[in-house]
Amino acid sequence: MVIFMASQPMLESVLEEKSQRIAEVLLGSANPFQLMSGKLLGTVAGSLTIFVIYVAGAYFLAVQRGLTDQIPFELLPWFIVFQVLGVLFYASIFLAIGASVSQLKEAQSMLLPVWMLMMSPMFVWLFAVQEPNGKLATLFSFFPPAIPTMMMLRLSASQTIPIWQPIVGVVVLTACTLLGVFIASRIFRIGILWQGKTPKLSEIFKWALTG
Repeated sequence: MVIFMASQPMLESVLEEKSQRIAEVLLGSANPFQLMSGKLLGTVAGSLTIFVIYVAGAYFLAVQRGLTDQIPFELLPWFIVFQVLGVLFYASIFLAIGASVSQLKEAQSMLLPVWMLMMSPMFVWLFAVQEPNGKLATLFSFFPPAIPTMMMLRLSASQTIPIWQPIVGVVVLTACTLLGVFIASRIFRIGILWQGKTPKLSEIFKWALTG
């Protein structure tokens, strides 16, 4: 939920700046990479704020009902790491899409695959809870778009998973996040000032490959 709530507004933010020509003013004070970096860091900070609010509320409720001994505090570091990486991963994708189009309706065709990736862990969560060390849950937890959700789901299940798996998951997700931010920065640098017709997917891929 935190990843969904923090990443989606990135698309609307970039689209608004493009449509109202705010981006051109901002680029007079910062280069595209600085502007994109600031947006991503702000998104991460916003997601952490949401996280703190939820945790504080849950802890207060647990104290009121005497359930603090059931709170898995040992999972909080993993949660923060996967949340930050997940927000950066998806926010960079939404940012690249927002920079590539001029209107929200033009982004619909590009958003469908992204939403499918974000929702993919929901299709197998029951299997992950029942058999957190099963083949399906294990393989799915190394699929980059699903790593944040699946790893946290398996870590919080009743069975203990090997410690090397979440570590490898962090490494894989970090590498994919860095790659995603790098590609998004190339698309953002060109697309933020792109006006007129919506670029074709082949053109967007060209921006990503050649910058």
